[in-house]
Amino acid sequence: MTMQKVPQQLLYLVYGDKEVYRHEAKFSILTALDQSKSAEPLVIRVMTDRPEDYRGWPVQVVPLSPQTLIEWQGDQGYYHRRKACAFAAGLELADKTLFVDTDTLIEVDPQRLFERIAPGQYLVDEDEFLWSEVRTRPEFAKLERYLRASGQSVPDEQRLFNSGVCGLTAGDGPLMQTSIALIDEWSTHIKDLHTLEQIALSFALGDRPVAESKNCIYHYFSDKAFFHAMQALFFQRHGEAFRPELLRLQREVPRRKPVPSLFQRSRIKFYLKRQDKDMQKVGRDLLYGGSCAVSPYIDACRHVWWDQGLRQIQRRGMSQEASIRALAHGEWPSGWPRPRNREVEKRMRRYLQQHLQAHETAPGAK
Repeated sequence: MTMQKVPQQLLYLVYGDKEVYRHEAKFSILTALDQSKSAEPLVIRVMTDRPEDYRGWPVQVVPLSPQTLIEWQGDQGYYHRRKACAFAAGLELADKTLFVDTDTLIEVDPQRLFERIAPGQYLVDEDEFLWSEVRTRPEFAKLERYLRASGQSVPDEQRLFNSGVCGLTAGDGPLMQTSIALIDEWSTHIKDLHTLEQIALSFALGDRPVAESKNCIYHYFSDKAFFHAMQALFFQRHGEAFRPELLRLQREVPRRKPVPSLFQRSRIKFYLKRQDKDMQKVGRDLLYGGSCAVSPYIDACRHVWWDQGLRQIQRRGMSQEASIRALAHGEWPSGWPRPRNREVEKRMRRYLQQHLQAHETAPGAK
């Protein structure tokens, strides 16, 4: 790569033509720019196979060819190997590199994160588990058996990191090559563990000093559907072309998954407490979607709560339960608390009636 080396850089990897990932990246970039207080401009670089998507944005694009993306996926086709390869390639571009997953909101001046990175001092999103805590979990069973069979001893105190944020320095190329080699070794034998790149980096880091960034960022990987809906509305309203006003406008978007007030949550829990556990779970999801506050961005994503409830109904075979049958016919279930906002209730009833009736008429529905 011929790009000029800089003291520090914020680095993203984005590829493919899915709109949601482009929105994630652009919104994350806006949060970083908005939080930056340094006199020196924040250097943001985007590794991408679609440079045109970032034309006019205050970022430097590192173009990726289709061949590079194929090579980065490796012989075993492990999808997230590309992330480790992007880490390794990006280290050449700066003394300090802060790699950030696109589904991340920056909530402090990025300089605070760069200050936690130094030679021999690393930064991750979060120190999540010890090996002793996960080695017996079903998703780790094949890796555990493989490591034992190959004579590799893993100490119980081995830490496992979430690398949604990862801070490294220019001298950490060998560390990343070790991580990539572990991915290649493991992915030959293990096909159904989708965090191999995080485990490999954790093993490569070993007992080195590692700081966390969880108090400085918000990684919404488990709530993507809510944020995708809100970000879609944001870019629909304001467009994707960069202009400075976007830094102010992005503050309007909620920073957490919308939930009802404590009073409303308590009210829902009280009314559902006599229901069985399955109905409590389903009712909670459906009623949370109807009881969140009213605002354009919350309105854009309240259906995500309802979709969660609908999936539970289908998964648990609950379509013939009296409360669910009432909703399927556009009626309100007996004993359920009604949303305070009548327009939201109408929308909820229409949405659930439409989707429940579609399920009832689907082949194989019970």
